[in-house]
Amino acid sequence: MAILTKIRNRSGIAIGFVGLALVLFLVSDALTSGNSIFNAQSNNVGTIDGDAITYKEFEMEVAKQEDLFKERAQGQPLDDNTRNQIREQAWNTIIQENLMTKEYSDLGVALTNEELTDLFVGDNIHPQVKQSFTDPKTGIFDKNVVIQNLKQITEKGDEKTKKQLRAFEDYLLQEGLSRKYASLVKKGVYTTNVEAKKLYEGRTKTAELNYVVMPFNTIADSTIKAEESDLKSYFNKNQNKYKERENSRKVDFVVYNFSPSKEDSAEMQKWVSEQVVAFAQSKNDTQYIDANSEVRFDPTPRSRKDFPEDIVEKLFSDSVGALVGPMFKDNKYQIYKVCGVKNDTTVFMRASHILFKVEGTTAQDTLNSKTKAEEILAQLKSGSDFAMMASQYGTDGTKDKGGDLGWFQDGQMVKEFNSFCKSGKKGDIGLVKTQFGWHIVKITENKSSKLIVAGLLERTFKASEKTVGMAFNEASQFAASSRSASSFEENAKAKKLEVKTAEYVRENDNFLPGYPEAREAIKWAYNAEVGDVSEVITIGDKHVIAVVKDIREKGKANFDAAKARVEADYRKDKKAEQLTAKMKEAVDGGANTLDAISKKLNLPLTPIGSQTFENTNIAYVGQDNSFVGAVLGSTPNKFVSSFKGDGGIYAFQVNKFVDAPAIKDYTPYKAELKQPLSQKVEYGFIETLKDLHKVTDLRYKFY
Repeated sequence: MAILTKIRNRSGIAIGFVGLALVLFLVSDALTSGNSIFNAQSNNVGTIDGDAITYKEFEMEVAKQEDLFKERAQGQPLDDNTRNQIREQAWNTIIQENLMTKEYSDLGVALTNEELTDLFVGDNIHPQVKQSFTDPKTGIFDKNVVIQNLKQITEKGDEKTKKQLRAFEDYLLQEGLSRKYASLVKKGVYTTNVEAKKLYEGRTKTAELNYVVMPFNTIADSTIKAEESDLKSYFNKNQNKYKERENSRKVDFVVYNFSPSKEDSAEMQKWVSEQVVAFAQSKNDTQYIDANSEVRFDPTPRSRKDFPEDIVEKLFSDSVGALVGPMFKDNKYQIYKVCGVKNDTTVFMRASHILFKVEGTTAQDTLNSKTKAEEILAQLKSGSDFAMMASQYGTDGTKDKGGDLGWFQDGQMVKEFNSFCKSGKKGDIGLVKTQFGWHIVKITENKSSKLIVAGLLERTFKASEKTVGMAFNEASQFAASSRSASSFEENAKAKKLEVKTAEYVRENDNFLPGYPEAREAIKWAYNAEVGDVSEVITIGDKHVIAVVKDIREKGKANFDAAKARVEADYRKDKKAEQLTAKMKEAVDGGANTLDAISKKLNLPLTPIGSQTFENTNIAYVGQDNSFVGAVLGSTPNKFVSSFKGDGGIYAFQVNKFVDAPAIKDYTPYKAELKQPLSQKVEYGFIETLKDLHKVTDLRYKFY
């Protein structure tokens, strides 16, 4: 009974502890989930003016962009790199729509139906419309073809085609609005006569002066002691100089490879040897390839131009059942098998050429081009090397390939060129005139209408599961024993692992130096603290363990990140103190003229006959903007006994200024100033709007 009484008396306390435990559990769960009241931003990929861009909203746009990609790519797979590009496109689309919709509305920027039609079939046809509807054979663009296509899609097109047209119209609409907005803002850019006058005078107003300089580099850095405490004190006093321009991380990492081992290589060679025999004996090539190759059997008959150059002759000269290979290419073993032969009605030809373009429009220009071509043709017929001559005299993209055009289909080339190749035979060489100029043409292969079906047995040479597992185990052991920055360094040293450094990793980067597709490692770094060590992160055929060495936040000064600059500035200031004291000592000792200072300090007295504001190069020093500014702002014949420039301590005296000759028209200088400003506005307004509307990018937390 006494025990029961105690339980009853303490039950309130027990319930309290249970309740507290439940609360802590729920809070803990909430903190790690996406629905936390303490983590309201956890489901947001960014903000605009404080308004959230939710993960769901962003993913919907990504899905939309993926659909558009799939429609355009026609079956091309979505790899990680493409997905990253699509996410970037989705982000830019959301940002631009949110920022620009209001801008267009406020400024009354719009694109009328007439203007949109003009981009398709009017006087200002969009380049992509022209590209899509230009006949590749004739190079002619016909508006009527565009009209017919638009009519057919609108009246008889399926929903997929109509959707593609709407997407293209939307693209043209947005681009047109953006172009109008940029044009409108550019028109607000102007430069004044005062600015133009300053530019003109900065180039033409000159100063005649003499100076003595004690350069900072005359004092060795090693003589200036820079204690950590001194550097930190200097940093704290000058933090504005060292504020970060963007968020970044400094990350150290080690790499464990799981590239194929010797055992993997031996196993691969065994597989290749077995396949050579088995593939040759197989009766059902379709089933055999589908069962043993990384690519499925393709029954399409193909011409010579569809196969690799180094195997095409053997493929087309062997009979059905013959093997070509094995070959090792692009880290893959390949064995081809001739599975079928067919003669087609289409003829394929192969030739090389050297094109001599006609430079000019007169008959003499044409004759000059022909004369040069005939001169080279004569050398070729006398035995000169065609590929070398093509490399030397060719004027189109084939010159770097010795003039080789590869295999081409009958009718693919312009009429005159095609006729020469079709009527000739291998080895024939001659001069052909086309709309592009004069061609020396050499037929390099006999005509062929042969098509073959070639089965491809292919396997990538890669590490086995055993090799990958062993590398992962080693990496995991390293990660498990390296849970701090110090133990990470100690273990890397003990295991003789190279510690690599990524100095400035930005939040949406996808790579570490030398290692593309490292998004997971970067995402981890932005969710970690200084000193945190990652678990094993797989990047391609590597295992990576990383440690965060430093976190740099935009707008904040970071001593470790700026330490090298702080130390350089600190040493420079200390040198300036020493040299200024030395200069003062000379002046106090009676050296109150440049000549006296020169003799007292045993330094050259250097004259400058015409120093301009635009030219900031100073003899014995180099670039020194501060000194030139002081010179142009000084009073003639006034002795300046000590001035701290960018490169040293100066004593100087301006003898006279020669003012810029007066001019009435500053228009050229105004135009020169305006051009870069206009370009900056045209291509940079979206970045300015991002800053004005406080756009934050939090995608690194998710991707």
